[in-house]
Amino acid sequence: MKKINKIALIGISTFCFLLLLCLPTKISKGCGPYDRSFYGYTFLNPKIVDLDAPKARYFAGFEKIFRQLKPTEDLQKTDNLTEWRERFCEVPRIVDLQFVIYKASLTQMRRLKTVMKRKNASITGGLANNSFARHLQTNKCEEAVDYLIFAKRCEPHVVAGNNWKPSQRDTVTMQFLIKDGLKEFKKTKSHYFRLRYAYQIIRLAHYKRDYQQTLDLYDNLMPKTDNDPSIIEDWILGHKAGALMGLGRNVEASYLYSKIFQNTPSKRESAYRSFLIKTDEEWLECLRLCQSDAERATLYAMRANDPNSNAAEEMAKIYEIDPKNEHLELLLVREIQKLEKDLLGLDFNKKKKSNRRNHNIPRKQAGKNLLDLLQLVLKVSEKNDTNTPDLWHIAEGYLELLGGDYYAAKNTLEELQGNVSSVILEEQLEALMMVANIDGLEAVNTEMEDLIVDYERSDLFKKYPDFGKFVKDKLTHLYAEQGFRGKAFLEEYTLNQLKYNPQLPIIEELIAICRKEDKSKLEKEMVMKSDGVTTIESDLWDIKGTYYLGQMQLESALEAYRQMPRKDRDQFGLFNPFREEFVDCVNCRVIDTAGYNKTVILEQILELEYKAKADMEKGAFYYYQIGNALYNMTYFGYEWEVADYFRSGASWYGLKTGEHVFTKPNAPFGNRETVNCSLPLYYYDKAFRLASNNELAARAAFMAAKCQQNQFFTEKGSDYTTYGNQIPYVPNAYRQYFKIIKDYYAETQFYSEVVQECLYYEMYALRN
Repeated sequence: MKKINKIALIGISTFCFLLLLCLPTKISKGCGPYDRSFYGYTFLNPKIVDLDAPKARYFAGFEKIFRQLKPTEDLQKTDNLTEWRERFCEVPRIVDLQFVIYKASLTQMRRLKTVMKRKNASITGGLANNSFARHLQTNKCEEAVDYLIFAKRCEPHVVAGNNWKPSQRDTVTMQFLIKDGLKEFKKTKSHYFRLRYAYQIIRLAHYKRDYQQTLDLYDNLMPKTDNDPSIIEDWILGHKAGALMGLGRNVEASYLYSKIFQNTPSKRESAYRSFLIKTDEEWLECLRLCQSDAERATLYAMRANDPNSNAAEEMAKIYEIDPKNEHLELLLVREIQKLEKDLLGLDFNKKKKSNRRNHNIPRKQAGKNLLDLLQLVLKVSEKNDTNTPDLWHIAEGYLELLGGDYYAAKNTLEELQGNVSSVILEEQLEALMMVANIDGLEAVNTEMEDLIVDYERSDLFKKYPDFGKFVKDKLTHLYAEQGFRGKAFLEEYTLNQLKYNPQLPIIEELIAICRKEDKSKLEKEMVMKSDGVTTIESDLWDIKGTYYLGQMQLESALEAYRQMPRKDRDQFGLFNPFREEFVDCVNCRVIDTAGYNKTVILEQILELEYKAKADMEKGAFYYYQIGNALYNMTYFGYEWEVADYFRSGASWYGLKTGEHVFTKPNAPFGNRETVNCSLPLYYYDKAFRLASNNELAARAAFMAAKCQQNQFFTEKGSDYTTYGNQIPYVPNAYRQYFKIIKDYYAETQFYSEVVQECLYYEMYALRN
């Protein structure tokens, strides 16, 4: 048996957690912190175990599906109020009891005592309409009021301290209260209130850290109470255990904590956290203190919940002692839940590396734990002598599934169909059979895809939230493994996420699915729009055409756009990239009422090129118009949306890497920027060389200069500094056209109106 030291583990874990909070958070390339949460799947229905069972909170684990359990503090108050009400013949209302015991002030209780001693006096103030206060007055329950006064005097001294800053105790006053309490104890006739006085007195001694006095008071007072069973007895026992622990007698203390854990729900959490057995020798000694099999079973159950223990071994011990022990089913569910996190969907879990790095999941011993638990489950299933035999049979099939034996799992689960008595377990069985069928899929085909759609439409699928991501991740894995990139993409992402950096193989595969006549049910769902009538085919042609435009492959882009029905072409935007703009503005948006769809724009460009070749006199102007259109479609132009879907001003700072794809959240292939100005430069250069008009030549040269400059900024390895902390220094090799403008076109109107206002040209002039 490995050492159990829960206090040390809790302390170390808390320290490490706070230390991590002080460290800088690693920021992802997507400009946000990494998601460090565990990513996995669970298909256990919390209702297969009794969540109201006394031990459910501790052995079912603290996972999200069990968070409907009530907080321990509420349970403690509820138990205490219930007992008070029982002692007073269930006359007072719970809400009134709660006010008197937990909220009423010491002054109010003293006033109540005064009213009780006066004839015909009435209760006033906050207790006037309190049924418990009236009952105490009517029946002259002076001992009850005296106790409540004493308890409220003690309360400020027994508030739990902070682990980091323990409370400073007024030990002198606390000792005075102990003496006062002993006097009240001796003169009190009611054994119930004598027990409660003993609790307050012993608690005071414990909180002032006089552990020997705590034990002496326990030995002195407890034999002098003769009361019906009460939760207070275990509360007192907890303080005795704490005193023993304070004196280093941790074995005796742990034994007492195990008894409290077994018998008192309201103190169960503190008892579990205080349990401390450090060695095998101490464990055997603690076992020898047990007076019954039930106590021994509780010890094994507590050890089973330790993260370093082999729960299957402890469960086997419990089963030998008592096959119907209440701990067994809870421990079974908790262990399966842990193995789910370790093994379910491990082959296709998209965050398994993150799980390993941040959560150490799967655990190294997961395989062994699975085999040990399966061996026990097989033994128990064969004998059918537990509280819930059907649960163990279902567990057998699920463990086989988690172990990767889909054939055995399906056989085991199918044999149980129709033979499970509980409705909840029948539903659990059906859900796990669905899990087995999905997890066991090996190949992509129409039958498989139709099965998935049938599952997704079922009510059972919707009841278990993790089915959605389980199916998505499984299909993504299968599609990718078999080369179906388009299907794999749409299982994990949306079509809009493809637009950041279109991928031709994905686009072409999805177009083929849209045009496929005998689509599977899943394929129909993949490519169908929300209207249930049209497919995403036109969207795909637009993405394909935009991809080619981003590559400046005009003919290929036009061919893609022409595949789209004419009625759909205007849906993807209207633009006018032919207008002259001499100032680039990354974040500026130009509104133009005269717009054309992308097909028309490309047709006009190709028509302009034809005209330029046919009419030499006007050729320069036509080429200049083509250059404008193409330049304005780039990252630097006002109609960038013709050739791109997303542009970020922040990308500018990374353009000089030469890699024009940038990391962006929710963009699986990154965001590609259209920055290649070589084709616009080609047309501007042709316009310049053919121009017979100096004004047009100056315009073409200026725009060619801008293209050259942009080439420098976006070439890999370019290294530039700034002039006057404003203007980038660009080598002369990238400023040839600026020199031409200065040398030959300084007298043009264009030069005087535009060029001299250009900061980049100013930089060139200052250097020459």
